[in-house]
Amino acid sequence: MDQEDTEEKSIWELQGVKEIRKRPDILTKIKFDVTPCMVMEPRFHAKAEDLEKLRKIAGYMFYIESQCNPPALMVMKVGNTDITTTIGKIDEVPAEFLEKAITDPSEPPSHGMYAITEDIRAWLKKELGL
Repeated sequence: MDQEDTEEKSIWELQGVKEIRKRPDILTKIKFDVTPCMVMEPRFHAKAEDLEKLRKIAGYMFYIESQCNPPALMVMKVGNTDITTTIGKIDEVPAEFLEKAITDPSEPPSHGMYAITEDIRAWLKKELGL
């Protein structure tokens, strides 16, 4: 499966750490330090500093979607042109990690999206072999 195939699949077809673990094109571009607030921050493409910020956050990020029941750990592709696409849902993450990320957030949510916690980051790195 190449990158174009991923973009054409729905988020429900690309699920789980097992599938992502097989994708070096995703694994090498995961940005564990990128948060929903960083992605949703307004930017002006005419400003050099905004383009530089965008280059730094482009790749793949994880976030917690709170607008579904139960909340879910999602994978988002952040493009170089500020276009974002949710490409996956990680069902294997322990539910208590998601609950803690929402009840005791490391930063305020942005549009119902919460940043991952250190517990989730460590769990992902272990599960993805990073």
